[in-house]
Amino acid sequence: MATQVATRKIDADTHFNLTVDYRELRELLSRGQQAEASEMLWLDAQRIVDPETVRVGLTGSGVPNPGEGSGDPEWDPDARIREMNALGFDMQVLNTQRAMPAPLHAYRPLWLRTALATLYNNEAAALQKRYPDQFICQITFPWDDIDASVKEVERAAALGLKAVSICGSWLDQNLDAYELYPFWDAITGLDLACIVHNYTQGHRGDMHDHRTSYPMVGTERYHRMHIGTYLGFGIDYTVACAALTLGGVLDQFPKLRFLFFEAGATWMAYAMHGADRSFYIERSCSRTDTRPSELIMRHCMTAVENVEPLEQLVAVYGADNFVIGTDFPHPEFQRLPNASTDITDKSSLSAEDKAKILGGNLARALRL
Repeated sequence: MATQVATRKIDADTHFNLTVDYRELRELLSRGQQAEASEMLWLDAQRIVDPETVRVGLTGSGVPNPGEGSGDPEWDPDARIREMNALGFDMQVLNTQRAMPAPLHAYRPLWLRTALATLYNNEAAALQKRYPDQFICQITFPWDDIDASVKEVERAAALGLKAVSICGSWLDQNLDAYELYPFWDAITGLDLACIVHNYTQGHRGDMHDHRTSYPMVGTERYHRMHIGTYLGFGIDYTVACAALTLGGVLDQFPKLRFLFFEAGATWMAYAMHGADRSFYIERSCSRTDTRPSELIMRHCMTAVENVEPLEQLVAVYGADNFVIGTDFPHPEFQRLPNASTDITDKSSLSAEDKAKILGGNLARALRL
């Protein structure tokens, strides 16, 4: 009799702060760039995070940041594992610091973000190597320079990282932009998955202007009520799927795999419906001969949330396109918490469907 292997329960969408030694930038930057980088990072710290964290990272003096051993699960991997186990998961995908551009804010220049990508990816790979059965980390890169991005992705993939972190748009263009083809070609050749996670809206001290730092479809209308995060992500992902399918990207690069996070799952049904309508009604504008909904179901997955009609979605579409993500420890987790029991307790889901959503689908996408 064959032994049945239990599926690892994987939390697909969580957030974690890597403990980075910014003094290592000295090996990657010129002397002039080092001074400018210190000033930029310090100004960012004053606006966004605890300044002492960056002061210590840049100078090595002062009060140390939370880091490992602090007991803070946003920084301490052992504390994080304890929280993960309490939620009923065996592994987590970690969203960590990114080197992506933020063109709607004053943002760090390319040369600095290229160097930061090296630091972040080195630390992510080291963390994953130390905890191979608990953490899955992602590759970041300066996406506004395709050649530099491909070079860094190739380097980081050699360290064992299995996915790249991107947004639903490429700057202010859709994902079928021809300039992205060398990037997609590199991702395909390395057999990496693409994790799509847009930038959330921070009020940056102004409660009446919840601006996003990265372009999305409708960005100019997302300045209040945080609708850019809670509606805009799904709208942006819908257009992303239309671009990937109707735009011919998935025909050109049939090994690409996409996972969309922090928008729930119901947006994907609308994406399939809308793209199919365009395919049938405006066929001459399409760059594919395959129905978009078929391509989406073949290449894309999305993280479900506990307020959605998951059982009905599975009844219509099957379970192969859904994963579970908690957004730990961000507001979505705090106010609409997900746990593995949100899947295991659904009586109308089969054991096979539960296993897929709890980890099997993600393991397949990440080639675990």
